[in-house]
Amino acid sequence: MKKIILFVDRESGPRGRLFLQRIQQRLPGTRIQVCQSLDACVTFIRRVRPCMDTSIVVFWVDTKQSLDDLYREKQLFEHRKIVMVLPDEKTDECTAMVHRFFPRYVAVMDDRYDDLCDVLNQMIVQ
Repeated sequence: MKKIILFVDRESGPRGRLFLQRIQQRLPGTRIQVCQSLDACVTFIRRVRPCMDTSIVVFWVDTKQSLDDLYREKQLFEHRKIVMVLPDEKTDECTAMVHRFFPRYVAVMDDRYDDLCDVLNQMIVQ
């Protein structure tokens, strides 16, 4: 079974906790590794070679600074299945930067995350 690696910064507050809760509720039985700092995420991903890894990496990016920090580690995420979750007030600059990661799916933060969970379920099955 595929694993989902979730990056949600520990300082993301109630919206980040709600996101984690929704993902865990909607994807029962899925192995989920939660990383609450970029350092933890980078350390975890470095342990697994991309060619051997079938994990789906989900980045919940709530600030431009988080996206900038993530971009500095971009080479580490190449050849991985990436899903990005962005604030609903994203800018053109953020959108352009996100597409440099070549994500399989880009979602917008909301309260339910139904579409995102449907996409993740399909990615898990494949």
